[in-house]
Amino acid sequence: MESDELLEHLQQMEEEIQILELENMLLQSYSERNLTHGEELDDKVAKKQSRRSAKKEKVPVELSVSQRTNIALEVNETVKSEIDECKNISEKLVDDLRALLELADVNITDVSKETYEFKRDVQNMSVPGKSANDRLLHHLEEKLRSKDSAIDKLSLKNNALKQQILKLGNQLQHKEEMGEVLHVIDFDQLKIENQQFLEKIEERNNELLKLKLTTGNITQTLNGSKKKLQRLILESETLKKMIVEKKELTKKVQQEIKGIETERSKVQKANSFLKKQIEESAMPEPLEYVQQKATAYQLQKDVANYERKVEIAEMEHRSLQVKNRSTRGNTTTLFNQ
Repeated sequence: MESDELLEHLQQMEEEIQILELENMLLQSYSERNLTHGEELDDKVAKKQSRRSAKKEKVPVELSVSQRTNIALEVNETVKSEIDECKNISEKLVDDLRALLELADVNITDVSKETYEFKRDVQNMSVPGKSANDRLLHHLEEKLRSKDSAIDKLSLKNNALKQQILKLGNQLQHKEEMGEVLHVIDFDQLKIENQQFLEKIEERNNELLKLKLTTGNITQTLNGSKKKLQRLILESETLKKMIVEKKELTKKVQQEIKGIETERSKVQKANSFLKKQIEESAMPEPLEYVQQKATAYQLQKDVANYERKVEIAEMEHRSLQVKNRSTRGNTTTLFNQ
């Protein structure tokens, strides 16, 4: 029984300790936020005096219920204000992120539109007599013209709004000088209109800045395309020179082939003539037979050499034709690019 009572007493003491720790935390938070340095010193002096009196009287010093309640309420209000401040900061951050997302969506829409127009005007359009480079230059020039016209329109609108604001300001100043009393509704209406005009001016200025940036990007793209076009023109001229050289070489090879064919036909005729003479003539003398045999062997050897030369020339001719075809294909590919 005594052990059970001791356990219960121990649990009660632990609960009281937890409550006191919580009260100490609240009191510390309250003192850090609200108490000044002088009050802290007074509190320290009061604590010393209370400790001395506690040693003398042995009576514990505790906060009353009303003091605890006031401290808890003030700490609660402070925490609520901090929570509200965090909410405001987070809401502002969310609004900023939403604005960035909307701006990103607008930019994505603009890029998609530009891509569609580029494919429509340059890639998917085949105009007879115009190459891809000409279509690209025409597309970029049209874009620059449209951007310039939009910039001019926005500038005119901006100037018109500024003139209107200046006019309204002069009218307001004139009324004030004439001593006329503006009603509250009229003044509020003028303030609203002024705010609307200022918002329109800001919007037009942003659009103007955006168009200037777009124009700069298009100008850079146009300059890059011009450089690429010049490089392709130089490569085209080089390829044309190579094609002319290959054609001349092909003509030379064809002439050599014709000469070899002529010599071959002559040798074949001579060989056939000798064979015919051998067949028609009677049995020759041994020495004459040996000479004719040697001549026939030499003629056969010459014929074989000429045939080999013809085969080599034909192989060179075919390889040159293949090279010419590949060169023409590369030239066509470069022009298409």
